[in-house]
Amino acid sequence: MPLRILLAVAGLLLVLLANAASAAAPQHWLYFPSRGGEGETLRAIKALSDPRFVGAQIAYPWRLLEPKAGEYDFSAIRADLAYLRSQHKQLWVQLQDKSFTPQPNVPAYLLSPAYQGGALKQSMASAPERDPTQPLGSDEYGWVPKMWEPSVRSRYQALIQALGQEFDGQIAGINLSESAIDIGTEHRDGTTTWPAGFAPAQYVAAIEENMGALAAAFPHSTAMVYLNFLPGEWLPWDDHGYMRRLFQRAAELKMGVGGPDLMPYRKAHMQQSYAFLRAYPAELIKALAVQDGNLRQKNPKTGKRNTVADNLQFAEQYLGLDYIFWGLEEPYFSREVLPKLPVAK
Repeated sequence: MPLRILLAVAGLLLVLLANAASAAAPQHWLYFPSRGGEGETLRAIKALSDPRFVGAQIAYPWRLLEPKAGEYDFSAIRADLAYLRSQHKQLWVQLQDKSFTPQPNVPAYLLSPAYQGGALKQSMASAPERDPTQPLGSDEYGWVPKMWEPSVRSRYQALIQALGQEFDGQIAGINLSESAIDIGTEHRDGTTTWPAGFAPAQYVAAIEENMGALAAAFPHSTAMVYLNFLPGEWLPWDDHGYMRRLFQRAAELKMGVGGPDLMPYRKAHMQQSYAFLRAYPAELIKALAVQDGNLRQKNPKTGKRNTVADNLQFAEQYLGLDYIFWGLEEPYFSREVLPKLPVAK
């Protein structure tokens, strides 16, 4: 082969590799599961001034945003948005309707017969953030809003619409809570007894409807759905098309797709959401959060605890993520995340 052709091919490969490298580098954000009562947690984190972080993803409980039926209080979001702008950072809102503590995240008015009780208790036994060496405490449970009830869902979508009217185009993005819920009683024969009034198909349909509401309310900010697990389906053995259907709908709506746990090659996740996340259209946004417990888990490929390098390689080369939301769990954040995260380009 002539030298000029070899040089041309080599040059083309260098360009392609450079483009791939630049496209593969995700944005880094800080994840705040709580802002603190008056935003003090947000303001106390010195890492927010680090140029490697684009901004903050902050979880806002539904009950905080709608203290009374139809009466909204977005003062916390306004204050955080103003503060982040003063620091030349961006805000990403996580609309937190589920809770992982004994306190529900739905407004108090929903916990009434008019809304079928509004929420349902869920177990925390399988949560990654739990320390598996410790016994399960009697207070380790959370709450799931009854989105499959039309009355509850309509109130949630009204909140989404109100948020969009004020913050669309002002915030970088907004995501719904994760799709995973832990309700029902599993039996040895593989069957599950679900709570009265609940059916997995209805729950999936409710998520799909909420996705449409979010995409419509936020045409300028990135609207994102968090998909990780779904009740009544465990891929690849028990496939009802639920996860496939929601990823397909997200693509149709041109939504971002993400999830709460970045844990490289974890079997359960690989067989559920990660497979769909990897195949999701490259022109649409993909993200995962490194939340409490994630860096405590083992990487099946190395047999050792997850590292920042593991997470970055998996995020960039396997999943092709656009954003990583880094949690602040110590000692991992100070000892591992901050020293090992690449310098912003």
